[in-house]
Amino acid sequence: MQTQLPKLLAAILFLTMAQFTYGQVTTVPGFPRGDQKVKIIYDASKGTTELSGVDPIYIHIGAILQNPTSTVWAIVPFQWGTANPNAKMTKVAGTANTWEWEMTPNDFFGTTADQKIYRLGLVFRNADGTKKGASETNSDIFIELSQGFQVAFTKPKALSVLLEIGDTQEIEIVASENAALTLSLDGDEVAAATNKDKLQYSFTAQSEGVFSILAKATQNQQSASEELLINVVGQSPQLPLPIGAKKGINYLSDSEVILALEAPNKKNVFVIGDFNDWQVLPQYQMNATPDGEIFWLKLNGLIPGQEYIFQYLVDGSIRIGDPYADKISDPFHDLEIINDNRYSGLKPFPSGKTEFQATYLQTAQTAYPWKYLDYKKPAVEELVIYELLIRDFDERRSYKAVTERLDYLVDLGINAIELMPVQEFEGNLSWGYNPAFFFAPDKYYGTKDELKTLIDEAHKRNIVVIMDMVLNHAFGQNPMVRLYNDGDYGAPTEENPWFNRTAKHPFNVGYDFNHESAYTKSFVDSVNNYWLTEYKVDGFRFDLSKGFTQVNSGNNVGFWGQKDESRIAIWKHIYDRIKGNHPDAYVILEHFADNVEERELAEHGLLLWGNINGDFREMAKGNSNNFNWAYFKTRGWANNNLISYMESHDEERTMWESLTYGQTSPLNIRNLSNAVNRNQLMSAFFFAIPGPKMLWQFEEFGYDQELNNDRLGVKPTKWEYLDNPDRQRLFNLYSAMALLKKELNLFNKPEEVLLDFNQALKSIQISDGDLQMLLYGNFGLTDIANASLSFPASGLWYNYFTGEEVSVLGSTKDMKLSANSFLLFTNKRLPIPKGEILVEDLITSLDQEIVDLSVFKLFPVPARDRLEVLVPSGFNQFNYRILDITGRILKEGVHFAATNILEVDIRDFRAGLYIFEINDNRQLLRKRFLKE
Repeated sequence: MQTQLPKLLAAILFLTMAQFTYGQVTTVPGFPRGDQKVKIIYDASKGTTELSGVDPIYIHIGAILQNPTSTVWAIVPFQWGTANPNAKMTKVAGTANTWEWEMTPNDFFGTTADQKIYRLGLVFRNADGTKKGASETNSDIFIELSQGFQVAFTKPKALSVLLEIGDTQEIEIVASENAALTLSLDGDEVAAATNKDKLQYSFTAQSEGVFSILAKATQNQQSASEELLINVVGQSPQLPLPIGAKKGINYLSDSEVILALEAPNKKNVFVIGDFNDWQVLPQYQMNATPDGEIFWLKLNGLIPGQEYIFQYLVDGSIRIGDPYADKISDPFHDLEIINDNRYSGLKPFPSGKTEFQATYLQTAQTAYPWKYLDYKKPAVEELVIYELLIRDFDERRSYKAVTERLDYLVDLGINAIELMPVQEFEGNLSWGYNPAFFFAPDKYYGTKDELKTLIDEAHKRNIVVIMDMVLNHAFGQNPMVRLYNDGDYGAPTEENPWFNRTAKHPFNVGYDFNHESAYTKSFVDSVNNYWLTEYKVDGFRFDLSKGFTQVNSGNNVGFWGQKDESRIAIWKHIYDRIKGNHPDAYVILEHFADNVEERELAEHGLLLWGNINGDFREMAKGNSNNFNWAYFKTRGWANNNLISYMESHDEERTMWESLTYGQTSPLNIRNLSNAVNRNQLMSAFFFAIPGPKMLWQFEEFGYDQELNNDRLGVKPTKWEYLDNPDRQRLFNLYSAMALLKKELNLFNKPEEVLLDFNQALKSIQISDGDLQMLLYGNFGLTDIANASLSFPASGLWYNYFTGEEVSVLGSTKDMKLSANSFLLFTNKRLPIPKGEILVEDLITSLDQEIVDLSVFKLFPVPARDRLEVLVPSGFNQFNYRILDITGRILKEGVHFAATNILEVDIRDFRAGLYIFEINDNRQLLRKRFLKE
């Protein structure tokens, strides 16, 4: 009996001392300070529970110095995964999973006089760090430190609550040290304690009104206080939602709207905003539908055309904007937008009147005047998609800036733009994969009409616009997250109708949507239909589509990728709903699941990303990989729905690989000219594989800024690269191959395709009716003097890039293929790449040094009877010819350079556009000219 007494006394002491509770962590004292000892008590059976039953347990702790809400650990004394005895916790006697650890924060972290510890960040682990104890949502645990003598409400945590008549609110206050404590209700003392650090009181709402609860702590000459406001209202009126009204903002007239918020099981909602000076007023209490699903209110007397900022106040403590609003007011980032004049007439956030993100409503808006609704949409197999991040495409970082560069994309030859996410995301500078509001374009890029203008002008040029849609997750500012979550920006609770409390897959960021929920299905369908209808976008690329699952794979990436019948059903539903309203919309998945699953989705009609970056990065360095996985039939698919790509926003740049890690012997790929040759070779083969294609922005001129050096950071645009002749010819190669695909329909739906990628000498053979194409490329780093090239038939073949005729006797022909070079033949003469596309540059080059193209000139401009050509130095003997824009040869000859000026008689030529070409068997140069 005596041996048990110390344990009993310890347990009694443990239960009676004031503690501040953080779920699985409590502290003694309950309101810890930096200059006093604090005992941290951890219950391993709570939170992630991974450490339940583990012995011993170690603490991992950091000091947060930036501000009271920061999550950045500034001082971290312990190294993860080491059995540091100073981090070892002590098991509390008589318990199985309770551990404690003690220190004085200022002394332990060694802070200086000018440093202040606002919070402590915690996680727990076993000795080697293979098991971790964290919050229920697998995130860090935080303990707030008092910044002096202080009193605070711990129940409720918010300093303003709303109750209905008959409700009871438990109130608890904690002081930073023992003191005289009082609680007063509208000036009348209702509870008191002496020499205590905790005081409790129960408030019952008996009548409507606003009640003040004042907490006060006094010790010697020190005092501290904090006020809690309790707003008592009547129950929400019950009325059905008017017929025709939908969730969000419903514009009825120039002065009337109906606001409708989906908030199942909430008690009451008030509308607060500019129109009522942000006051909680009875006439702005929303009606509840009889089933308790939706709260709604009709607003009258609005000034036509005036913008109003507003929020919903839910259950007295949650302030959110409308999830369906198309414009957001942000307390943190709008000031930068206003100061930089990025959005004309943007109103400042109503600071001092409310907190958190708010939203706009505006009656009598002028509808955008769409001009170009009659445009050509390419078939799936014809797509040449250009993935584009507005933030990094132009230094102005705006919808307008992209609009002004659309003609550049026309010259490149693409027929589709894929915009990385533009829905309102957290912050101003982002890739956009941290969405907060799904119906609003991000204001940092400009106004919604400027986005519509971009889309309209793209359609004018027969370029379709595909949106990168992020519906795997939302971030903490999202109203639907905040309606049911921990704290202000914490994880969703189990009651959240849309979100999982804990993500079901290992690659999740933000908060994971539950795509089996009827609430989520309805929301997703409405988001998709809205952008297709309101903004006339032509389809979506869905980010992280493999995450649309309720099969819990935990951290098992392999299991997550296996065939998932539920996920397949979810995607078929989304696809069918999109196609039901917009039958010609493109639906693209970033899926990367088991091929069996992807094949089934492709057969249903969905398009899927095909990441070939790994193979092409290896080839960019000088290796010779087999990349036949870029072809849909290699995967056993029946439908040509594989969108293959060499680069995307997520993948390292092939030119960076060439210039950084390219082989240096027997050919130096790190030399820019050779690196361009290598990337030209890869691009020719990439385009020639039948099927839809995608490029990442600036891939076409060899963007070489490392992705993973500040992966998400702003990247320089490097438009000046187009002034470099080497990079120009890479652009021209892309343009020429896109022309073959887009206008000549050569790489889209051929009848027969033969791929041979096993050796360094690779080939693609395509047959489509009576048209045949043969592409050979030398992926080795040494020349092949006599490559035996097989041809499907004897006769005349034509080099697409030069227009030269090649006579084939039998089935093979020996030809030279220099390292990194390629030859593209057709059995019919095709128009060579037009001067308007290629401008004044060479298309291909061997491994010779590039000449100075600035001295290759034709004059007069326009030409009349004679054409004079200024020939670059180094061209001592060469062939020349003049072609029309269809590629027909009109004149040719040989020039021996006694002088660097060549004169050509063109009196017999009709007025029009022509191409002048010189070729010295090293390089081919072209320049267009106009004959009067």
